Amino acid sequence: MTKFVHIVQVHPVELGEPNLHKVKLEKEFETRAEAREWTLAFNEGQELVQTDRLEAVYLGCVNDETGELV
Repeated sequence: MTKFVHIVQVHPVELGEPNLHKVKLEKEFETRAEAREWTLAFNEGQELVQTDRLEAVYLGCVNDETGELV
C-alpha cells in the first residue's frame, strides 16, 4: 500500500544559508501541518544558538513506495 510522508531535513547553516548537501537529521511526518509545525519550532529554538547553528527545511511529500517527491 502506498504511503505518503512529509520530509523535513536539518542542515548546518554556512555563510547565512543552510547547506543542503549536509544532512544532520531527517524526520518524517504524516501531514504537512505536523512537518511545518516541527520545522517552525526547531528553527525558533535555533535563533538562540550562537555557534554551530542548524536549520530545518521542509522538502515536501514523498511517495514512500517509490521515493518520488510529489
